[in-house]
Amino acid sequence: MAETGHARNVEHFGTMIVFVDGWGAAYNPSNAAIELAALQAKLAAALNAIDAVTTAVAPWKVNVNFRENKFAGISQLVTRVVNSFAASGAEDNAIEDAKGYQRKINGSRATALPEDDPETPEDESQGNSVSQRSYTQLVEHFDNLIELLDNDANYAPNETELQITQLQARSAELKDANEAVVATRVPVSNARLVRNAVLYDDKEGLVQLAGLVKKYAKSLFGGDSPEYGQISGLEFRIVK
Repeated sequence: MAETGHARNVEHFGTMIVFVDGWGAAYNPSNAAIELAALQAKLAAALNAIDAVTTAVAPWKVNVNFRENKFAGISQLVTRVVNSFAASGAEDNAIEDAKGYQRKINGSRATALPEDDPETPEDESQGNSVSQRSYTQLVEHFDNLIELLDNDANYAPNETELQITQLQARSAELKDANEAVVATRVPVSNARLVRNAVLYDDKEGLVQLAGLVKKYAKSLFGGDSPEYGQISGLEFRIVK
């Protein structure tokens, strides 16, 4: 496990449970939420929640990479299309309109998203919302360019990959790739909500319970006791 963020909280909680178990019958809190069995159940739930995030992230990352590959080369394709249109005998103002869409496509060209590590405090993929709009806008500009060309009789290239039907097919592929990312992003978000509730609920979260265990151990054994010293240095923090 990583030594940061959610996983570190869970690892420290597991370590705390080992010490608590070692105290035997002396550990007998009146609060059922921090009884040994309850702590062990919370640890199991936390491990499952983290695993669920990891499981959900995997297909989302596959789709992010697939989308990146599908969008690769779109700028070069559009450059060929616009040059073909310019060489077709089209009117200057129509060519300028095409170049306008080309500039918009180049301006909104999306870069690859940073990959999220579900075991770190930050969600490295949070740039997704901005980048998502960029991908959507790119397809919109591409469709506008295709529509412009489709309505101009001058655009009739012999090169198959530049023909309207092929451009429309490419647009459909881009949309499908983008929608796949959106669809698989939802389970990631839902899994993170569950994980955060298990770890950070202000009443029943793992971090909250760890704090209660420390307080009980301090009252039971004393602040200077070796038992309290076993767990006092275990760090737990809220990570959202």
